[in-house]
Amino acid sequence: MYDFSGGKESDISIITDKGKLSETVNQQVILDEKTSKQLSLKLGSKLSYGTGTASCFDPHLGFVYYLKGKVVAHVSVCLQCNRLRSSVTIPAQKQGKTGNGDEAYYLLDGMSDSFKQYLNNLVIKYKFSHPL
Repeated sequence: MYDFSGGKESDISIITDKGKLSETVNQQVILDEKTSKQLSLKLGSKLSYGTGTASCFDPHLGFVYYLKGKVVAHVSVCLQCNRLRSSVTIPAQKQGKTGNGDEAYYLLDGMSDSFKQYLNNLVIKYKFSHPL
């Protein structure tokens, strides 16, 4: 779990376009196994999504999954606009589909209040910047 400041628009993710950890990391915490499993379950649950978002996307919270020291997935979160972006598709996030084919988009891919509160509680617990 990382507290970071975003960065250049092209690198507005915990992992940059070049596959490196953001240079703007302020703090990091290795989550215990129980919290990691709970977070992964919540990330994949349809109950964690289904609301609207704002358009700012200025993330300050990031989660990185490693396997043998290499990044295998990452998620950047902006609690202000209620949006997260993941390097892997999260099927549960794809709710409220409008349109078809290349014209398709999802209206309700924002985090639910309970999921946002869960993430905010982690931010507060570890004294990260930008709690709600």
